[in-house]
Amino acid sequence: MPELNPDRELDRLLGFHETPPADAFVLEVMHRVQREQRVRRLILSTFGLIGAAFGVTGALLLSDPIAQVFTNLPLTGTMQAVLVAVAAVAFYGWIMNEDISLVT
Repeated sequence: MPELNPDRELDRLLGFHETPPADAFVLEVMHRVQREQRVRRLILSTFGLIGAAFGVTGALLLSDPIAQVFTNLPLTGTMQAVLVAVAAVAFYGWIMNEDISLVT
């Protein structure tokens, strides 16, 4: 009786015997992934815009009480400069996904 080569027997036991999935399966999975990514982007954009709207509303509501603190300064210019600066930093942090730390 011929002796089986252990390496060949091991290769036969560990070999992949199924045929790979068809292209249709791969395409279906990729379409599902793309759809989920679109849904995720839509959800994040929607809630981001809602948050931005609340932020702008809060800034508008607080602009008069805060302006009274700076009575010796030109009110409109100072508040507009501060709001634009804060909005620019917030927008940059949101777009670039940056963590702004006060300690470097």
